[in-house]
This record gives sequence, C-alpha cells and structure tokens, in this order.
Amino acid sequence: MTFLRRHLTYANVVASLALFLALGGAAFAATQLPRNSVGTGQLKPEAVTSGKIAKRTRNQLQGSRGPQGAQGPQGKTGAKGATGAKGATGATGARGAAGTDGTGPAFEVFASNKALPGPIAAQTLAAGAYVLSADVTVTSAAPGISRVACTVAGSGEVVATIGEGESATLSVSIVRTFGAATAVSLECTGPAGVTATYADLVATQVRSAARVAG
Repeated sequence: MTFLRRHLTYANVVASLALFLALGGAAFAATQLPRNSVGTGQLKPEAVTSGKIAKRTRNQLQGSRGPQGAQGPQGKTGAKGATGAKGATGATGARGAAGTDGTGPAFEVFASNKALPGPIAAQTLAAGAYVLSADVTVTSAAPGISRVACTVAGSGEVVATIGEGESATLSVSIVRTFGAATAVSLECTGPAGVTATYADLVATQVRSAARVAG
C-alpha cells in the first residue's frame, strides 16, 4: 500500500482517467445511441448497399413492370446455312406390264410413171386395224402452175403446187380399221401432164387402232 501511494502521482491519475474516458466513452457512444438519432445527414454517400437491405425489403421496393416497348427494326438476314446432307434415294417403282406387240407390215406396193388423175397403187387388206402411209413423187410437164392432191383410203388430202418442169413429194398417213377384207388405194388428182414418177404404199397391221391413235 505504501508502495502504491509513493507512485500515485497527479500525472499518473490524470493519464489513467483520460485512458478510461477514451475507452469507456467510445463504448458508451456506440451502444447508447438514442432512437431516431441517425438520419440521412449522418450517412455517407453510398453507405447503404443492396447487400445491407433485407431481401423482403428489396422486393417491396421493386416497381411494377412497365408497358412493352415498340418492336425494334428487323435485323439483317443472316448468312445462308450449310446445305444439308442428300436424302436417301427412294425405292424404284414396279415396272409396268409390257404392251402387246404389233404385227409386221402386211404389204408394201410400189408404182411408177402413173399419169394423173387416177389411182396410183392399190391392195386388198384382210379385216383388222392398219397404219397406212404413202410417199408420192410427182413431176409436171403441164404449162403454168399445177395443183396436185393425194389421199389414202379416204384420208384428208395432202396438196402440193408445182410449176412446169418441177417435182414435189407428198406424204400421207392414216389409221384405219376394217371389219372385212377391203381394197385400199392411193389416189392423186392433177391436170394432164402431171405424172406420179414414184409411189410407195405401206400398210402395217396393229393390235389396236385406238392404241396407235393415242
């Protein structure tokens, strides 16, 4: 006790009191702040961050969604994509049934140097369907322009006009069906002086006249 009194000076007392007030006063200020004593004036700028606000409070502070904005302009067309892989080849369809073959030529008749007008070539055909065709070369020795017309078995006329000393070839083709044996002929009309220098009449029998016409 005598030792304590010998060392307890005024300076020691003042220093110890100052230290006590410094420590104890700061604790008092930190734990004894009155209610509603801290306002916006006591807060530093940006002192309160979102992390220091309760999540529930943040949700309450969020405003309602605004109206949808206007649609923006259409963007540029993108680059063309890569070509996809080639698909598998489809199955080949079934082959159709083979058609019925026709028969060969029933006849072929040649004629030459036949004076017009009149029949140039003729042949009797058995009943059946036929493709009839003829080629006739005519030469004119008549003065002026001559009109020549040829038909086969009642076909439409094939016409040519030739001058004196000129020649022309006429071709006729028709499909006919005969129910009985029938004489068919190639006939040409024209003025005297016109000659069929060469003629070829061919008849080919077929199974169906409708099939040939189609």
